[in-house]
Amino acid sequence: MISALPRIALVFILAFPQVFALAVASEGELKLSIESQNIDETLVESSRGAALAVLSDGSLLLGGGGAGNLLYRYKDSSLQLIGELYSQSERIRDSRFGPTDIAVLKQDVKGIDVLISYPQLNGAKNCVRLVVFRYSLNLEKKSIIKRERWFQGKPCVPIGAVQHAAGRIEILSSKSAYLTTGDLGFRRINQVAARGYLGGVFKISKSKIVQISSGHRNPQGIIKVGNNLYISEHGPRGGDELNLIEPNKDYGWPFVTYGKPYTSGDYVIPEKTGTHVGYQEPIYQWSPSVAPTELVLLPKNSIWGDLSNYIVMGTLASQSLIFIELQSPSSVGKIHTYLVNERLRDLEVLPTGGLVATTDGGKLLFITPTR
Repeated sequence: MISALPRIALVFILAFPQVFALAVASEGELKLSIESQNIDETLVESSRGAALAVLSDGSLLLGGGGAGNLLYRYKDSSLQLIGELYSQSERIRDSRFGPTDIAVLKQDVKGIDVLISYPQLNGAKNCVRLVVFRYSLNLEKKSIIKRERWFQGKPCVPIGAVQHAAGRIEILSSKSAYLTTGDLGFRRINQVAARGYLGGVFKISKSKIVQISSGHRNPQGIIKVGNNLYISEHGPRGGDELNLIEPNKDYGWPFVTYGKPYTSGDYVIPEKTGTHVGYQEPIYQWSPSVAPTELVLLPKNSIWGDLSNYIVMGTLASQSLIFIELQSPSSVGKIHTYLVNERLRDLEVLPTGGLVATTDGGKLLFITPTR
């Protein structure tokens, strides 16, 4: 069942110019306490929230900035620029040309290894493709070393597209990860032989790429729960999906969708709407659109009480956090929606069990439950 849209209750404002806290009430007694910090310098082209990763000490890595290629560390309420992740020649001045995800491969006394995904410009061919590189970081020395490439999308899509890069990463080990790719607005996405690595879920490593599933539009969230892998995915004008990923399955885009076309001039027109017949069904879908972003899993027996072990999904259009109960690997139980009035670009779990999110309004939100 779906909970009613919650009311908002402002609890208190701290006496600091850029930090405040509020609570959002939903059904029952549970509320969310949200502390907010301004980090607008991390916005890509002043409009897209930063990519986010959490380190073992609770500090944060943030990817973005006005130049769209910068890495920051946030620690003890302070933001520090670490350096550039890639050259300006790899992007154009567009908010969509920024890091799409940061994921920690390993962290020890010698330093930190991360995977970072981003849409990369090929200036010679005037096209774009999603790439993933491994980076080695020494935060104290402000050292960033760009290591080997783990993934390069194909085909390289004409620059007018850019949209729907996806690029979410779920780490499996220090040597492998899952990756989502979007359709990049490719006008030939309905030609299966031409789509290449567009619209898929992959297992990647330094030396190998294995495609797991296909037929995805713009999967901006990914989470592994036990042995099961889930993604959240944007539909067109509705038909946003939560999918359980199964090997070699086609999830239907652009042939079927529960959403609707934008206009007759859109880059591709779905063949059938309001159905998934003939293709893998989502385990849940939202119409009208909520515009889902990242997925995280709340810890068991945590500060979240009855919501422990729920999946949490950020959203852009509905500006909400959506808490999702899995009744079984392939079925959804209760859903609780908490309005936060911010476009949530990225979302992670802190070592304390609380949540942290970046927003398109240039804020960090620190979110915990209260009663």
